Formats: sequence, C-alpha cells, structure tokens
Amino acid sequence: MKTSLQAIRSNMHSEQAETELQAQDSTPILMPSPRALSQIRLFTMPRGGLDRLSFRTWDTISVLVPDEKPIEDTIELRGHYVIERRDPTSADWRSAAVDIFMRELSVTGTSQKFGRVHARLNDHIGNVSGGQVRAGTIYDSPVDSPKMCEMMGYMLFELSDIGATVFNKEPIQLQHSITHIPPIGQGGGTREGVEVALYRIDDPDGRPAAVLHRVKTHIGAWLEE
Repeated sequence: MKTSLQAIRSNMHSEQAETELQAQDSTPILMPSPRALSQIRLFTMPRGGLDRLSFRTWDTISVLVPDEKPIEDTIELRGHYVIERRDPTSADWRSAAVDIFMRELSVTGTSQKFGRVHARLNDHIGNVSGGQVRAGTIYDSPVDSPKMCEMMGYMLFELSDIGATVFNKEPIQLQHSITHIPPIGQGGGTREGVEVALYRIDDPDGRPAAVLHRVKTHIGAWLEE
C-alpha cells in the first residue's frame, strides 16, 4: 500500500510540474522586430522598431475658389512614410498598447483638376504626428481579433500648379484595423464625413483655402534604405 501511495504521489507531482512548465511555455514573449515579410506573425507583439514603408493614399480634396463652386477631386498619392514603434506595454496581443510616431512622409500624385500634389509632414506647426495601437481588440475574440491603430497627422499639401501650400490645424485622424505589426498589406483611412480645413501657409490666419474630405490608405512593404 505504501509503495502504491508513493507512486500515486510521484505521478501527481510529475503531472503538476508538467502543467506548470506548459503554462510557462504558453506565456507570450515579445518577438524580434520583423525585417522581412517571412518574419511577420499574426496576432503577435514584436519589439519596437523603425519601419520605412511604401505608402499609398487616395485623398479627396476641395480647393476653395472665391465666388465659385469648389474644385473637388480624389488624387492617388504614392510614396513612403517612416513609423517609429515603441516597445509594447505587454507581450500579449489582446492587452498590449504601442505608442507610434510618424517621423517622415512623402507622397506625390496629380489631380486631373488642379494639378500636382505633394503631401509631407508639417514639422513647423509644433504638433507631433503620432498615435497608438490601442489596448484591447476590436472584436470579442481572445486569439484572432484585430486591434485598432490610430494616427493623428499634421501635414503640408503642396499644390504646385495653383501656387499654394496648405496645412491642417486640426489633426487628420487615420484609423487602421490591424492583425500584425507592422501592418504591411493593410489599410484604412479617415472616417466618413470628415471635413478638415486646410489653410495657406502664407496666410495661416485667413480663411481656409481647401478642405480635406477623406483619406484612404494602403500600407506597403519595407523600402530599401
């Protein structure tokens, strides 16, 4: 009987140790910051990093003309941006938050109605373009729900062919539903019905010269340094 009890206790201790080891093994850890598509993992938090990514947007802008109907067009802009990611607050996808900062932006396109457009960061207004990958997930699913990424942007729009450079005083709020970091291959943009006033840089306190109605975005892969 004694031998049988000892065997049972030994088995129980072995099972408990195995369970504890499995629990430790299932604890999420921060992954290295990806540098290639093959290194991206769904619903997994990587360490912080700096990503120079191709970036495409479709911006709907109205140029305001005194005593005339606004000239509105949607312009496809292509180029790149640079995003700095801080280390996440947790290695757990569901609970983690990540502070992000836009360090560079340059996208260019041509409107069929008012000519060339070049958008870049506004480094002179005093507001930092940045945001956060929010804690929590969009849907109530523990392992496969996307997170909300929000970015507040302050931009300059160079409208070369009409001789105006305009900027926003209120932030352009971009939202992306993301399943991995960096969110290569994913997109988002502003909410419907947005109207962001754009002011001439040479008349910042005057009346708005244009209005940004919408931005749609697509995030591409890394670019060569």
